[in-house]
Amino acid sequence: MLLRDAVAGGARLFDDRRFFEAHEAWEQYWRAESGTERSSLLQGLIQIAAALHKLLDLGAADSASRLFSRGLFKLDACPTLTAELGLRAFCEAVRAYAQASTEEPPARPPVPILGVQG
Repeated sequence: MLLRDAVAGGARLFDDRRFFEAHEAWEQYWRAESGTERSSLLQGLIQIAAALHKLLDLGAADSASRLFSRGLFKLDACPTLTAELGLRAFCEAVRAYAQASTEEPPARPPVPILGVQG
């Protein structure tokens, strides 16, 4: 399967704020990619989806903060793929959202969206 198609399947769920389901959709492709740059990119998306699930659905801000950091680290490690998939703006939106989520009281911008087309 093309990476763009794998990302797009989870992106539709993510953009519908179905973060747990997006995580699950990407995980099936991530497991098949072990040790590649594609694997890192998918794992980064999984961790960001998990962060939003933890933060918005479960109210676990500390866990979410750690997952945002790990996910962004993974995406930052894949600059070529991130550019090819048009994810740079998404990464910056996630970075801003994660930072705003640590403020007291949280002043979060809109939840980032992927908007990736398959």
